[in-house]
Amino acid sequence: MSQGLPPRAGRRGFLKLAASSLLMAGCSRLNDSETAQSVLSFFDRWNHQAGLMLDSPYRLARTYPREAVQPEQMRPNGSVVTPGSQLVQTPEEEWTLTVGEVRLANGKMAQTHWREEYTLDQLRRLPALEQTVEHVCVEGWSAICHWKGLTLADLLRRRPLRPESRYVFFLCDDLMRSPRGMERYSVTLDLHQALHPQNVLAYEYNGEKLTPAHGAPLRLASPVNVGWKSAKYVRYIFVMNEDLGGFWEAQGYPRYYGF
Repeated sequence: MSQGLPPRAGRRGFLKLAASSLLMAGCSRLNDSETAQSVLSFFDRWNHQAGLMLDSPYRLARTYPREAVQPEQMRPNGSVVTPGSQLVQTPEEEWTLTVGEVRLANGKMAQTHWREEYTLDQLRRLPALEQTVEHVCVEGWSAICHWKGLTLADLLRRRPLRPESRYVFFLCDDLMRSPRGMERYSVTLDLHQALHPQNVLAYEYNGEKLTPAHGAPLRLASPVNVGWKSAKYVRYIFVMNEDLGGFWEAQGYPRYYGF
C-alpha cells in the first residue's frame, strides 16, 4: 500500500484524492460540485483503462485445496439482506438464461445481432470448471469458496463476436432500490475481463446446489474482481458496443475493480 494513503483506503478514496488535487484549494465538498464530479468521472475512466492495461488473462487468482473452504465466512449480502429489495421468482423448470449480442446507440437498443436461451439443464451439460478460490467483498471480508459451473469465456465464444462488441452486461433477477426507483441489479465487465479463464457461471457452491442466499439458480463467481462484480441471480448476458455500467457504478463505484 502506498505510504501516501491511509490504511484500508479504497480505490474510490484514491480517485477522490487524485481528483481533489486538481481542484481549487478550499474545495472541501468534492461530491457537491458538478465540476468535481466530472473530474472524478474522468479519473474513474482513467482508472478503468489503466487497470485493463495492467490486467492479464494469464494472471490467475490463487487456488486452494478443496477442504480450505470457509462457508461460515461467506455472508449472504446484497439484495437478500437489503430492506425493500425484491427477487423475481421463477420455477427452475421455467427458468432460462438469455445470452445475446446487441448494438446500442447512446444507451438504447438499436439492433439485436443474435440471441439464444439456455435452460439450467442445458448449462449443466456443458463442460464445467470446479475451483476453490477466494471471494473478496468490498465491505472488508473474504471467504474461500468452491464453485462449479461453466466458464463465462466458453459461453461467450460459442458465437463469433463483432470487433466493436467490447463490453459484457449482466442483468439479474434481484431488484434493489436506487435513486431512480426499483431496478434490476446489473454490472458490466470489459470483454477483456469477462474472458478471464477463472470467471465461472456457477450453479454449485461448496459441492451443493446453489441456494437463493448465494444467487441461485446461476451467479457469476469471479475471483479476479471484487465481490459486487460477481452478479447473483443472473438472467440476461449481453455483449455490446457501449459500457452501460451497472447498479453500483451508477452510484459512484469504479468501473474497474479487479485484483
